[in-house]
Amino acid sequence: MFYDVKILNPQGKIIKIISGQELGKRYWKAFFIAEANKTLNSSSNQRVPNWVKKRLDMEYAHFGDKSIPA
Repeated sequence: MFYDVKILNPQGKIIKIISGQELGKRYWKAFFIAEANKTLNSSSNQRVPNWVKKRLDMEYAHFGDKSIPA
């Protein structure tokens, strides 16, 4: 799945060779860690889009009436 990667120093000499198998293991480990950290709600501060708020305000305008006798 992955090719071997050669890490070079500034002079162009090979410092290390990382095998494709090791790169695959690193990739999948990072992938599963990222998946485990995902949540359905990315933040606690949720905003309602303006068009939704305006539509709900129009549909339920009668709840805002203060003229209802007690």
